[in-house]
Amino acid sequence: MNPVKTHCLIILFAASVHHVLAAVDFAQCFAEIRNGSHGSMGGTDTHGNPVDIKNATAITYDLCLQAWGGAFSWSSFSQQFSAWLLPWLALLSQFPFGCKYKWDNLMSVILALGSPCLAAYSLALTVLNTKWVARRFANTNYPNSRHAVIILCCLQQTALKVTTEGGQLASLIVLSENDPWWEELAQWLDYADIHTWTIAGKSSDVTTTTVTECFPGVTSIAWVVIAYALTIIDAFSTISTDPNSNGQGLSGVGSIWLWMIPLTIGYLQISPRCDAERVTTALCRANQVSHVAGPNGAMNADAIGEMRALSIHHLRDSLYHDQEATAPIYNYARFLSYVQVVEEFVSAFRYATEKANRRIPVNSAVTWEVGDGKSIHPANRQGSAAQIEEYCSAPLFVRRSHWGPDVCSRLFVASLAALALQWSTSGASLLIVYFTPTVGLGCRSFAYLLYAVLATVVWATLVVSSILSHYATVFPEPSGPEFAHRFAARLAVFLRRLAKVLATLNAAWILGAFLLQFANFFDRCYCNSVVLGLGKRAHNDMFLGSSDISAMKGAWVGGIVLAVFVSSFWLAFINVFMDPPLPPAERR
Repeated sequence: MNPVKTHCLIILFAASVHHVLAAVDFAQCFAEIRNGSHGSMGGTDTHGNPVDIKNATAITYDLCLQAWGGAFSWSSFSQQFSAWLLPWLALLSQFPFGCKYKWDNLMSVILALGSPCLAAYSLALTVLNTKWVARRFANTNYPNSRHAVIILCCLQQTALKVTTEGGQLASLIVLSENDPWWEELAQWLDYADIHTWTIAGKSSDVTTTTVTECFPGVTSIAWVVIAYALTIIDAFSTISTDPNSNGQGLSGVGSIWLWMIPLTIGYLQISPRCDAERVTTALCRANQVSHVAGPNGAMNADAIGEMRALSIHHLRDSLYHDQEATAPIYNYARFLSYVQVVEEFVSAFRYATEKANRRIPVNSAVTWEVGDGKSIHPANRQGSAAQIEEYCSAPLFVRRSHWGPDVCSRLFVASLAALALQWSTSGASLLIVYFTPTVGLGCRSFAYLLYAVLATVVWATLVVSSILSHYATVFPEPSGPEFAHRFAARLAVFLRRLAKVLATLNAAWILGAFLLQFANFFDRCYCNSVVLGLGKRAHNDMFLGSSDISAMKGAWVGGIVLAVFVSSFWLAFINVFMDPPLPPAERR
């Protein structure tokens, strides 16, 4: 985006906010009521207690209907939409997509809007997995272990298949002829799928990020930060103009979508490799130079068929649909299967490292060949398919978990982080609008509460669906309880589809609520009198005393601090787990 154009948009936004809020003259309306133009009954204080109409600071719901009725208007809709909502919707363009099918890309947007909790959970899992992979390889220094960490971390957005039959995986790790496979694939995956913050570019020779590439993401984030700051300033500067409208921008699109900022920054920083076509091409190119152990030494893998040690898993069953979608928000579905893929590599590298540390060559009939002190001599990495497979195999008494190590802890931490971001932003909006007179659970606060609850339900349902899907995939046995696995698979698909329907409805709900709010639909007697929460004591506050304003300001400050602090803390939490140290360089 052109910087001059962006500057003009921000100035126009600032100029429009005050005009929008000043569109309705509530002071004149209340003056007519206190003068007795609509009778002498119906006056109350700000707590709903009856008082003389001349001393009233609020009016009953019935008097409101008689004197005012409603305030449905489309006159200020376009101004409020462009000033408050459009900057946040524009920020969605910085979210990574890259799925093979357009429907999956569209659904990733709907899932993010319908459940920020799910988006935060998947991103948290991504960085936690990155740290976990680095830790799992920390004690391996077999050749290419550093490349293995880079490749596995880059392929979190891809459904992977590991082939161990015929010594495929063992050959990929042990044979020196496969060193180019590791180097080239690591380079081909070292690209920025979306713009990053690194102006000078990465150390790789493959790609360099320029200032021009970085600018759109920074501009979009700066735009919404300035928009949010201006809504805060405007809310406090016009705090007594209209108690029913004060804080609607602050609590609505201002705070409830604040989660977009840390998520967008997180995506820009980790730059997920989610371009399905590009990742597929990279793997196919690398697999063209892969070798396997044959009867007469290493041979090109093409000579024995199309199977490869590492490939993209093309699954036809609807049970695995979300695993194949490469947008990062679908990482929730790949979490457990990804752990199994990593463990296959970790196990092979670990046992190869242990044998190499004891100076045991692959072919036990030869002696260990001393290398240059920096890497293993290629002669120590040669042998038959059976010898290579045994070299990377675990002892018979070792059994690997079907779920994987540290799964529960990462799931718990990611869940806690996701819930914190979801409910800090939604809770801030709820807090602000709830304590904006008339105090109580009204139309606006109920809309935000329902949005947060449904967003949490969508996240929980999809997490349960992913667990059931993994159970149905890795545990079925021909002689076992087949019914339980078929039931788990069908229940997983049902829950996933149900969650997507709920996410779609929730996204439509919050967008519809904003549109109605911008059209002043919520400035009706029913909503302003908080009939939903107060019932028979419903009243519409029309004049705020100093104590009312002080209490409202305290709630607003608390909501702003809650949303901003937790969003900042969440981003700091993500950065703690980024860029973990790679395994040590191999030395022999």
